[in-house]
Amino acid sequence: MGNRERLGKANPRGKRQKKEELVMRKRRLYMISILVTAAMMMSMMSGCAEGDSASNGKDTVVSAAETDESSEADSDSTTGSDDTTSSEKTSGDETASSDDASGAASDDEFTDRDIDPSYDESEVIEITLDGSSASVSGNGAEVDGSIITISAEGVYVISGTLEDGQIIVNAADTEKVQIVLNGVDISCSDSACIYVKSADKTFITLADGTENTLSDTGEAYAADGDENVDGVIYSKDDVTFNGSGSLTINASYNHGIVGNDDVKFTGGSYYITATAKGIKANDSLRIKDGSFVISSGDDALHTSNNEEEGKGYIYIADGEFELSSGDDGIHAEKELVINDGVIVVTQSNEGIEGATIEVNGGDISVNAGDDGMNATGTSTTGSMDSVEWDFGEMKFGGGGMMDAVEDALLTINGGTIYVNASGDGLDSNGYLYINGGNVTVDGPVNDGNGALDTGYEGYVNGGTVTITGSSGMAESFSSGSEQYSILYNFTTALSEGTEVSLTDESGNVVMSYTLNKTASSVLISSADITDGTYTIKAGDIEDTITVSGISTSAGAAGGMGGFGGMGNHGGMGNQGEMGGPGSFGGNDSGFGGGFGGGPH
Repeated sequence: MGNRERLGKANPRGKRQKKEELVMRKRRLYMISILVTAAMMMSMMSGCAEGDSASNGKDTVVSAAETDESSEADSDSTTGSDDTTSSEKTSGDETASSDDASGAASDDEFTDRDIDPSYDESEVIEITLDGSSASVSGNGAEVDGSIITISAEGVYVISGTLEDGQIIVNAADTEKVQIVLNGVDISCSDSACIYVKSADKTFITLADGTENTLSDTGEAYAADGDENVDGVIYSKDDVTFNGSGSLTINASYNHGIVGNDDVKFTGGSYYITATAKGIKANDSLRIKDGSFVISSGDDALHTSNNEEEGKGYIYIADGEFELSSGDDGIHAEKELVINDGVIVVTQSNEGIEGATIEVNGGDISVNAGDDGMNATGTSTTGSMDSVEWDFGEMKFGGGGMMDAVEDALLTINGGTIYVNASGDGLDSNGYLYINGGNVTVDGPVNDGNGALDTGYEGYVNGGTVTITGSSGMAESFSSGSEQYSILYNFTTALSEGTEVSLTDESGNVVMSYTLNKTASSVLISSADITDGTYTIKAGDIEDTITVSGISTSAGAAGGMGGFGGMGNHGGMGNQGEMGGPGSFGGNDSGFGGGFGGGPH
């Protein structure tokens, strides 16, 4: 699979002012609705104990995070190998240094030497492992029992078996070391099998056609001063994995691979079983290519730097991934960018999580016990607090508006995405944009979660979208979108195996989907939907939907509706009670389907 062009339509600059105005208008309308609802409820409760009402809100202006990009590149030249920045790019003039990408990822994330595993055979230093000892041909490495220490820049080709031993890299911080695993089996009972204490950068190359295995066999790692060594491969400095062989890692104590700085992969096959995290990087995790089968008790892929700007991100250009995780399948503390690849998260708590998530291509399948894809952002604004009454605490409008995060952003520009989630399906604590691709979500069956959940607003501007789930928290796309969408809530829950279809006035099938689990709500968006009359069918249920605007909500009461300005159907709605059909406005109006998300 080749790299795809980075589309970058997450939050067009031309819409920024409009978005800010929408947010402020939304807040004003929201507060008005609370006051009106309060007045209605107080009136209905005449004769009851008189109570005091209070509302508390905070105004925030939301804007897209601006990212700074740099054209600076690593200079990893040594042993006759030229390491200039790769000329391949995923878009235009976008470049990013090895130390500051700020999520604006391109193939300039990788140097030539990252990508090219070749070396000068005449300069090779051979290390032969033999049970509990080893031998070295050449200078730059020393053997002390079963401990081999590499202390100088060079290319070291390692082969053989080492029992309860360790490879240590302890070179100057200006030197680059290339370790070529040429068929090794290394175990260590009390520390990392490969421990990079010091180097400018270390390359771990998997020789073509070889199988390599690293295992920790103890119950704990011995302390190394103040350093918390906690991975089968542990690097204090930058490390790159390349080549075309395979590497199996058995981490019975803690993590599989740990890097305190940047961790890169440009080739090879990796089979990692870890008690804790599969691959853990601090500053960045960058994957150009490779095959990864990871079973981990904690996150399968993880970055952790949340303090330094431009760090803590994950960039996936391509590759094949089969991830089974006890927590997150992929967790980026900051930005997560996926340009291409085949990613299958077979088991997870939350499937794919990052402060911001951008998907530009690939084939992605997620199974999650909680949220499928979750953009968390980095700072909670607390935009809408609860409303307190003398008879208890009430929250109007559901959890989305209660915990909004201004810099949270989930953007899908392309690819084929399937999410099966018990919690929220597509979840952004701030904004969500679908600009292209084929997106399918089998969302929650309980009404406490939503198949689509946004803190502020969700926009659909392109692509084909089918989102099913429960109706209690069902949410439509904003009427500020560029592509039409329909949210329909059924009167009863539909069973697994039920076919749901939408046809236009001419009988053309716009959407047809067979449910993989119980659902009572469906959200559809397609370039084929426009103003007109449509028929929705599900088993014995058949209903007519009139579409007269970008965002349409229809069917039974329930759900969140969408926010779309005052519109033509403002006012109190058909039933005039909170949560009832059409309350606080209907289609493309008021709160875009009302607090109840009912028919217009």
